[in-house]
Amino acid sequence: MRISTKLTLSLLSIGLMIFIGYGLYHLSIERMNLARSISSQTRLLGKSLQIAIENAMRDKQLADIEELLKGLEQIESELKIRVYDQQGKAFPDAIGYAYASDFQERLHVALNDDADDQFFYPEADPEYITLLLPLQNAQGERLGILVFVRTLHEMRRDLDVAQRNLVISVAAFILIAAPLCTVIGLIYIGWPLKRLTDGMRRIKDGNFSPLPLKNQQDEVGILQETFNTMATELENARQRLKEEAQLRRHVQAALQEADKLITIGQLSAGLAHEIGSPLQILKGRSEHLLLCADQPEEVIRHARILASQTERITRIVQQLLDFTRRRPPHFTRINLSEPVNAVLDLLEYETHKKQVELSYKAEKDLPLILADSDSIQQIVLNLITNAISATDAGGRIVVAVESYQTGTDPAHSEAVEAVQLTVRDNGCGMPPEILNHLFDPFFTTRHEQGGVGLGLAVARSIVTAHHGSIKAESSPGLGSTITLILPVDKPHHDVD
Repeated sequence: MRISTKLTLSLLSIGLMIFIGYGLYHLSIERMNLARSISSQTRLLGKSLQIAIENAMRDKQLADIEELLKGLEQIESELKIRVYDQQGKAFPDAIGYAYASDFQERLHVALNDDADDQFFYPEADPEYITLLLPLQNAQGERLGILVFVRTLHEMRRDLDVAQRNLVISVAAFILIAAPLCTVIGLIYIGWPLKRLTDGMRRIKDGNFSPLPLKNQQDEVGILQETFNTMATELENARQRLKEEAQLRRHVQAALQEADKLITIGQLSAGLAHEIGSPLQILKGRSEHLLLCADQPEEVIRHARILASQTERITRIVQQLLDFTRRRPPHFTRINLSEPVNAVLDLLEYETHKKQVELSYKAEKDLPLILADSDSIQQIVLNLITNAISATDAGGRIVVAVESYQTGTDPAHSEAVEAVQLTVRDNGCGMPPEILNHLFDPFFTTRHEQGGVGLGLAVARSIVTAHHGSIKAESSPGLGSTITLILPVDKPHHDVD
């Protein structure tokens, strides 16, 4: 059963108890007042008749007494009046009157008493009121008794009307109060609790939106506000759990990547060691054949091919060694513009030969960063070389260096001063499936040009060693943008 229904039934029960109790009390007061009024009227009429009958009996006018009594009974049919003499004989005769035996016994007892007497019969639910008045002469001698017996049909009829009105009032109270209490219970309890129940179901389904508040300043309103606060806290906790789960996945991926790099490094070191010496022998023999002018042209051509390919293999082996056994970085305070300018000077001829415009923008008074200059040059060289390869003749490459606040970067939780390097080209661009693997070791799109796929992987590892970040943005046909952010100082918790 709903709380609103229980509350309605409870209020109705309490209201009915109060209403019926008050009605019964009012009914008893009405009964008492009616009895008092009838008793007073009967006594007043009796006293008047007592005086008149005593005077008539002294004057021996019995016919007048009988006429008077019959006239009163005709006027008031509920009134029966008799006069009893000393011998107990009734006047006028009580023919046709039939009363209950116990009432007659009570009447005979009262006739033997000289005092005034008045009583209701029966006492619990009276049907008659009886008044007995002694009749005396001028000397005080007893002449008889005047008896009034009045039926109480009128009083009982009035009490029945009062009872019927009480029943009608109770029924009207139920018909009005029941729907009113039901509506009030639904407005203030039922519907708010239903909103809370619906809100709990929404939370179960993953919807943490707050409940609409109705400015209800009571316990239910406080409960709704508390529920909204709880829903907000649950949503925040859920978001934190998602972020922690995402971070955990990133950490697991990083650990897997690190494990893969360790395995690659071990294999690369062993491979470089095993094939290094045979490569040197092959390279030396091919160069010796190239120096022998008396060899046939076909031999010279094959020797030239052998020398170029051994040189390519040697270069790949050297990149593997550089990737697996880089020297520890030597951190000093440098201006990022210096290694960038050095690389731009180095690649000026390359861009001119390919007819690519290379522009450079550097902010003045850049803060000095704690970095290894050689490693930074390696990163910049790799990024600009990749941009040149991806840009056709007539294209444009823009290199920019500016200060940066990492507090605006979602990857950092606190504001840290940094310097940002941006390499932007309007070349061919990359689709998402290539962009997602751009920094993976041995992933390359330039196999024909001799690409190994270690340049950006090495760049990312150097950036990580500098406590920075690197990201790539690209769209097919619109070019690519590589953004490198290096902090001015190492984070305090990572200082060696």
